[in-house]
Amino acid sequence: MSARQENDLQSSRFIKEGSADIELQRQRERQESAKLDTDFRTKERLTLQEQLRLNAITKQEEFSSLVKDRNSFNRLSKEDVNFYESLRRRAQLENQNLEEFLERNTREYDKRKAQALAHECGRSGSVPSRVQVPAKITKRSTPSKNGIKGVVKKKKPKSSQEVTKKRELAKTSVSEHSS
Repeated sequence: MSARQENDLQSSRFIKEGSADIELQRQRERQESAKLDTDFRTKERLTLQEQLRLNAITKQEEFSSLVKDRNSFNRLSKEDVNFYESLRRRAQLENQNLEEFLERNTREYDKRKAQALAHECGRSGSVPSRVQVPAKITKRSTPSKNGIKGVVKKKKPKSSQEVTKKRELAKTSVSEHSS
């Protein structure tokens, strides 16, 4: 047991009359109060403003750590981002390979078709001078406004005056060709 615990036990015990050493007790009290006074004097006290600032800083740190913990469930780690990025690249590569395969096979089909037509024409007697084979088929991508795909905007209807003018022009051109 420490000296302090012994002192506490002795002070809490019942002391018989006449056996109490009052001088010793006063001396202990003086020692304790002197110890507390020196601790109080040596300790630097913070101003109220500094105490409030420190409290605000600690509360802000606690709050930011709490927010970070909450958001960590919704956030993807770097490994997850890399994994999904690799999946996207792999799918893009597969689509590109499929497009190249289809283009190559389409060209081969067109060549064979042209050869078959040339062979048939050779049998029938008339030989075509030249058969055109498309070099490469490129798929045009239509730029969509705001990245919205699948939305079709209707064209504005033409005014009735434009429609009647076109009809009149068509009638006059037909009558000129027939005469």
